Amino acid sequence: MSGKKIVVIDDDPEIRAAMSRILAGYDYEVFTAEDGSKGLELVVRENPSIVLTDIKMPGIDGIEVLRRVKEQSPDAEVIVVTGHGEMDLAIQALQLEASDFINKPISKQSLTVALRRAEERTWLRNKLREHTEVLEHTIEKSTDELGTHHEFEHNLIQASMDGIIANDRKGEITVFNEGAERIYGYAPEEVLGGHVTQLYPEGVAKQVKKMVYRPEYGGRNRLINYEVEVLAKDGERVPVLLSAIIVRKKGEEVATVGYFKDMREIKQLEREIVESERVAAKGQAVAGVAHGVKNILHRMKLGAFMVDEGLEKEKSDLLRKGWDLVRKNIDQISRMTMDMLIYASTGPSARESCSLNAIVDEVCELMEGNALERGIELVRVLDSSLPEVIADTEGIHTCLVNLMTNAIEAFPESGGVGQIVVSTGTEAEAGVSLQVKDAGRGMSKELQKQIFEQLVSTKGARGTGLGLAIVHKIVSEHAGSIQLESEPNKGSCFTIVLPKDSSTFS
Repeated sequence: MSGKKIVVIDDDPEIRAAMSRILAGYDYEVFTAEDGSKGLELVVRENPSIVLTDIKMPGIDGIEVLRRVKEQSPDAEVIVVTGHGEMDLAIQALQLEASDFINKPISKQSLTVALRRAEERTWLRNKLREHTEVLEHTIEKSTDELGTHHEFEHNLIQASMDGIIANDRKGEITVFNEGAERIYGYAPEEVLGGHVTQLYPEGVAKQVKKMVYRPEYGGRNRLINYEVEVLAKDGERVPVLLSAIIVRKKGEEVATVGYFKDMREIKQLEREIVESERVAAKGQAVAGVAHGVKNILHRMKLGAFMVDEGLEKEKSDLLRKGWDLVRKNIDQISRMTMDMLIYASTGPSARESCSLNAIVDEVCELMEGNALERGIELVRVLDSSLPEVIADTEGIHTCLVNLMTNAIEAFPESGGVGQIVVSTGTEAEAGVSLQVKDAGRGMSKELQKQIFEQLVSTKGARGTGLGLAIVHKIVSEHAGSIQLESEPNKGSCFTIVLPKDSSTFS
């Protein structure tokens, strides 16, 4: 490894110092940077063979460093360092052509293996470049000699981890290395001389060839990192990352060479992450609901105690207060049960022609009493020319109830002066809009990022976070969109846009 340059990017000075000592012991010339911006400057200036970068850093993170390094110095190998729970970022890094990833705390063994892999990739790439040049030279000498690929069969291209397949302009397979054998399950003699279309599902080979000619994935006559499925011997559809080049002789196409990276392990990791996130989301939902039910039951027990005391001591005021508390929490647990049923439902809802203005009028009349209790004025600004939409009337009703309930509860319970504006309008070609705007407590930027993605509540012990999750679910089922604008202590504004055309609904 003598004479090789390596750039280490990490915002922790102790880690940079330790890595410098270790890597110097491997005969690397080490350059360090405390952030992604300075690290990229080093990459441009020093042209290292390897870049070792932390994923989580302020400013330019490791994923962006990887992306820019590959743009500036495609031959540089990038090793990313990940922390616990960052496997999704590690997978993203591999998809962006990182050579490897290692977990914190970094062990000497994992570092050694990652460095060795990076060096092997560099070596193999250089050898592959040499052999590609030999192939092009052979084609220049004689197109007929393309089929005599014995030189390729005995050189180090066979050791490539990636599959390498070449075919002539008629589609006849002329090169099929050991990497291709591992992906496809074919022995070379089973495919050499056959047509390249047998290696793809029906119609995919033609699609790939078209993409090679187009500029979207690397430029004309070349394809870089194109995700596609190939067809293995046993019929399995194998996901690969394909790069390819068209080889020409005096302007005439004579061959295509493809480089195939097996993506099965990465796809499996992606599926595991999705499943773990799904399980975590379910757990979060159950925990949130259980917490809400526990609080309701606690208040109901308190109300029942007050009722018992009122009966025993014949105090009508205590009896009335206790019963009011019980009744209020019975209503709340009833709403929560309905929310859970809506959130868990998977079947298609009934759709009919309906008026958003009529739904607003109905919900405002329903919510007016609650609003007045807190000194809040409900203002309706309705577009009289609004066309009807094909929608789930009950679903849209539920959305508006949840948004207005949140808006009312965004004001202090002690009451005061406040206003909630509910409006409708036309959004040009997008459809029709429904907006709920309050002047309540508002939300921080951090909370706004989470509010639809997780079961997050701004109501403390009184909320489960199901309300906005249900709104998002119903709007998505209508192929609509919902946006939030909010500022702490100034209020929030939710805007739902629904398409007018029922054919766009899911």
